[in-house]
Parts: sequence; C-alpha cells; structure tokens
Amino acid sequence: MTHPRILAGLLVLHLSISAHAQSTTPPALPVIPDKTFSVADYGAVGDGKTLNTAALQKAIEAVTQAGGGTLTIPAGRFLTGPLTLASSINLQLAKDAVLLFSDDITTFPSSNKRYQNCLSVGDAHDLEISGEGTIDGQGAAWWKAYRADANMMHRPMMVTFTHCSRILVTGVHLTNSPMFHLVPGHCTDVTIKDIVITAPADSVNTDGIDPSGSNYLIDGCTIDTGDDNIAIKPGETEKDHDYLIAHCHFLHGHGMSIGSGTAGGIENLTVTDCTFDGTTSGIRIKTSRGRGGLAQNLTYQNLTMKGVKNPILLTDYYPKSPATPDEDPAQPVTPLTPAFANITISNLTSTDSPTAGTIWGLPEMPISGLTFTNVHLTAEKGMKIVHAKGIRFSDSDITVVSSGEKLILSDAEVNGLN
Repeated sequence: MTHPRILAGLLVLHLSISAHAQSTTPPALPVIPDKTFSVADYGAVGDGKTLNTAALQKAIEAVTQAGGGTLTIPAGRFLTGPLTLASSINLQLAKDAVLLFSDDITTFPSSNKRYQNCLSVGDAHDLEISGEGTIDGQGAAWWKAYRADANMMHRPMMVTFTHCSRILVTGVHLTNSPMFHLVPGHCTDVTIKDIVITAPADSVNTDGIDPSGSNYLIDGCTIDTGDDNIAIKPGETEKDHDYLIAHCHFLHGHGMSIGSGTAGGIENLTVTDCTFDGTTSGIRIKTSRGRGGLAQNLTYQNLTMKGVKNPILLTDYYPKSPATPDEDPAQPVTPLTPAFANITISNLTSTDSPTAGTIWGLPEMPISGLTFTNVHLTAEKGMKIVHAKGIRFSDSDITVVSSGEKLILSDAEVNGLN
C-alpha cells in the first residue's frame, strides 16, 4: 500500500515551496501490506471499562506474524495499558474510535525507574497511525501526581518511535498525554500530516511533537498544549537535518522550538505558512553552554502571530538566565558552545505582544548570521538583544505601543532598522 494520493500531495507541497526549502525530496512513505485485521476479532471490547491490553497486543502480534497489514480499531472506547507496535503495521482508528490509556497510576507498568510509554516501537520500519479516531492518554491523574511530587518516576509519553524509518501519522487526534504526545526520536523519513493534538493550557510537560533525526515533513497540524507545540530535539552526537514544517496552527503552548540543547547540531529547517495564536513563544531556540552545537540554514517565512508573549526568543541561557546577561563574563569556547549561522526570518507579522522579542547570545559566542526581511512587530516593549553581531533588518519595523526604544541593545550590533 503506497498511499498514492498522499504521495502526490506531498510532492505538490514540496515543489510549491522549493524556492525556499532546504530539501525538496519528500520523506519516503511506509509500505504496508494489503491485509486487514480488526482488534475485535482478538477479543477487544470497546466499552471503556474492560482492560484490553492482552487482546490488543495479541492482535498486533497476529498482524506481525502475517507479515504486516492494517489493524483497525472500530468505533468504541478501548481501555488499555502500554502497547508495543511492530514493523509494517498501519494502526487505523475508525471515526468514533478511542484508544484509551489507563490512568491507574498504581498499576501502570514501569521499569528502570520510569513508567512505560503508552504506545511505543523501536528499531522498526514502515509504520503508520491513521484514521479519524482518537488516542487519549487520560493525563489529568498524571499531572496531578506530578504537581504533588515532582520527583515521581518519569511519566509515560504517549506515542513514541525510536530509531525507526518510514513513518506516517495522519488524521488522528492525540489528546491528554501524561507527558509528551508524539515523539519520533532519532528517526528518518517521517511524515506527520493533518493531525490535531490537544491538552489543557495548564497541563504539565505536554509537548505536542518532539522530533529528532532527519527528513521530516510536518504539515497541516493543529497543536494546542501545555508546553512546546513542536520542539525539535537534536541528539547529543548526530546532526538533525532536513525539516519542513508547513501550514500548522499553534495555539496554547510554547511555540515552534528547537531544544532544549542543540549539541548534535541542526541544519536545513524551513518553517512556512504557519499561524500562532496566544502561544507563549513564536520562534524559539533554547540552548546553553555545555549543551550547544551549530544551528544553521534555518528559514522561517510567511508567519502570522497574534497575542504571542515573545514572538522571537533565541537564548543561549536556558533554562535560567542571569539577572544581567550583559554583564556575564566570557568563558572558553568548546565544541558544546552554542553557535548560529544563516538564520532567516521573513514575511512575519506579529501583533498584540508584550515584547517584540528577546535575543540573548553569549559573550564568547555572540548570536550572528540572523536576517529579518519584511518583518513587522507590534508590541508593548521593544526587542532586547544582548551579545549579538551582524543582526540585519530589511524592509522591517518594530512598533512600540507604550514608551521605550524599538531595540534595547547591549554588546549588540544591529543594522537596517531605524
């Protein structure tokens, strides 16, 4: 099964923005054998009460033994504990189907001082999660437990792929994860298209999508969570590269992030035609001494922001900034000192923000290689830039609604903005 309509759509999307994107080759899609199975045939009951862990895992194993295929979950509420997927499977949720993960913390399986992730797979290939149904992590009990004891065991992430290739996640609704929702870690050829991720704005660490690896397309997704909407998390040694993030809608959450940490480096990222409404941050890169690497060839274009607390937030002082970063003494440069090169932000409009932005580099490695073109920011206060050089503005403006300067500079060199 080669998904011809999806493949055609991805080719059109890549070609339409190829003038700006760093890569014009869409990710390879999974190939799923043309066989269909139903979890109902293996004893799963969608009454919302029966624990279906054994029946669902039995169904997955049956599909694997048959060489792969599509495993359907019909309408109903299928309560389960942790599940493990395998190669060459499309887990397809019908409309009104809910895969409901248990919120009984006292019986939820754990190992190595952390709870098992809800739906996971590692070292696999040709994987798909599709359909109009919902995967619900019932996170409220987990968030309450974490607020009561921040030292509790690591909470489950909801959907994790680790060292996998040829992944497609499309159509589904992911909601209320105990922790991060969708984590493709160290994966290649990943397509995430037209999904919705939701969790309350005050939920704890409920990142939407936390990818790492190479050759990604994230397109047409709506993400409304309590933490990072999308956070690219480069590995400590391997370099992340070739990401295209397009037509996404960011609501509550911490925005379009890289980090925390950039140790392995990241290059060739394009974020295009996205909207941000009420997010904490818009464009966000968060790293620090000892966790840094080279972030280069990053393009952000055609973005609209409204009510974003910090439209542009680039900081080498994450998670805690000194009270006076402009007085921070320089330290020796190491391979883990954060560095930036060739970052372009263009065709961006932001309104109703408390601040126009924050750019905090390091005295030993100022942020450089950053260009703003046709960027229009309206905010209560101007943009603060510390330890930076060669920041260039072209056909851009900052409108300060209250009193104060457009730019608040310290050890910073900025050109092109009057």
